[in-house]
Amino acid sequence: MNIGEKTSAFFLRRQTKTGGYVMKLIINSELKNKCGYGSSEYWFSFRDYAVTSIKNLACADKPNNMGQMEYFFSLGLIPFVSVSNEEIMRAFVKTKENKKLDEVFDKLDGDELVDGFWKYYNAFYEFRNGFEEFQSKYINERIARWCEENSIEYAFE
Repeated sequence: MNIGEKTSAFFLRRQTKTGGYVMKLIINSELKNKCGYGSSEYWFSFRDYAVTSIKNLACADKPNNMGQMEYFFSLGLIPFVSVSNEEIMRAFVKTKENKKLDEVFDKLDGDELVDGFWKYYNAFYEFRNGFEEFQSKYINERIARWCEENSIEYAFE
């Protein structure tokens, strides 16, 4: 497999007492940007802990009788965690513990939810208070949970 120049490796390698190495995925702002917007564009490599856009993964060596995803899995690649704006916004609304607000947002999906969220955000300071911190923390927690589900050691930068 040939990985293009835009590959990003996010790892810390440390030597163990037995002389081997342990890799840890480093969760930082650059990595967090790769899981946003609900995109399934990025893939994680167990081999080198690189997170790479599917656009930069070459399939020249892929056997004809194998699908693209099967091929990626055979190379030790898995889809990187994806967190949509809608998911973050829904979770943030739930933190407000406001039944009326929940009722409004429970009826909205997709673009309607996003538009409605930004209307409330811009109109009410109490609503938007703490959103940026919540968003960062939420994405950190989602990446950490994804790492645990996939037996990937991680650390926060």
